[in-house]
Amino acid sequence: MSRKTLLNRVQTEQIVGVVREDSLESAESVADAYAMNGIGIIEVTLTTPDAIQLIAVLANRYPQLSIAAGTVRSTNDAALARRAGAQIIVSPHTDPRVIEYANENDLLCIAGAATPTEIIRAWEAGCDVVKVYPANHLGGPDYIRTIRGPIRDVPMLAGGLVPLDIIDTYLDAGCIAVNLGASLALPDLVRSENWEEIGRRVGLATAVVQGRRALVQADGPYVH
Repeated sequence: MSRKTLLNRVQTEQIVGVVREDSLESAESVADAYAMNGIGIIEVTLTTPDAIQLIAVLANRYPQLSIAAGTVRSTNDAALARRAGAQIIVSPHTDPRVIEYANENDLLCIAGAATPTEIIRAWEAGCDVVKVYPANHLGGPDYIRTIRGPIRDVPMLAGGLVPLDIIDTYLDAGCIAVNLGASLALPDLVRSENWEEIGRRVGLATAVVQGRRALVQADGPYVH
């Protein structure tokens, strides 16, 4: 899948389900709950034990999904993730070498940044999307809305904790998508292995996007 197609998918799906757990077993179960309940883009952070192995498993198990590698901090990380089947590279920071590697290998690159200067530098370095991180600590949707005033040409994704009840607010503020991890796979739910409840929360999140899409279609031009 090309970078352009992947970008279109992120803009359409509007949710990236983040898997960041303390064990491979828990991470795999969380990823399964995401995939089976409607999330089409799953990010496995490299801080998860055996993350590369899990990326390979998910890429093979769910060929219809787009798999991202998260917390990519070097070109070596990016190369390992690509060989395992990742199509998207996500970093908490901006590293021009990682961006260049992603571009050369037709991987969608999402680079992390916080300030307007960092956001513009990440964009000018060649990333496809800037992850505003950590968005909740920077001011949340109000911060996004403010910086979108002078920076309107840069696709932005809200990174960090995004509560389910403000997904709409982030999207209305100008983000093309949001990262959802801990707000779906709550620690207590993971510890109790309540995958069904995690799946229910995924359904709540995807329903927000589907509802927005239905409104846009309903407001479209009338064709006789």
